[in-house]
Amino acid sequence: MKSIQALTFTPKYDELEDRVRVVINYEDLHNRVDFMMTRSFVLKLFPTLEEFMIKFYSGDVEIPVITPEVMKEKIQTQESTNETDTTNLELLKTDNELLLEVSFGYIAKSKKSVIKFKSANVEVVSQLDEESIKQVFSMIKSVIPFFSWGISQHI
Repeated sequence: MKSIQALTFTPKYDELEDRVRVVINYEDLHNRVDFMMTRSFVLKLFPTLEEFMIKFYSGDVEIPVITPEVMKEKIQTQESTNETDTTNLELLKTDNELLLEVSFGYIAKSKKSVIKFKSANVEVVSQLDEESIKQVFSMIKSVIPFFSWGISQHI
């Protein structure tokens, strides 16, 4: 199984597949992974994430849905966020990997979390602090087609 360090996360809803695509390292051809998340997977992921956040991080654990307008504001004010080059996103597209598992681990010393995304062929690992976790999963939530999937924005 190939193991990759995640540097960037780029979510997008794929209408043709009716799945959420989470592209890891979209500009790095050798380390890019296009994960596909099913509706069923999404419905299991966010409650698990919320439990993890409650257990290891105090305070507000809500992962809000970020609108495109708010996302543009955050991109302009945060160093860790950049606007996606949509040409590269589509041009460098790789084979779709069905996301089978997301696991969370906590490192008490650094107060960071290790998040692993796994498919049958690839494992992607990232170390994130509380704010980064919220940011990544808020971006993923922002592309979920809540209405057409018949689910609440408050998952």
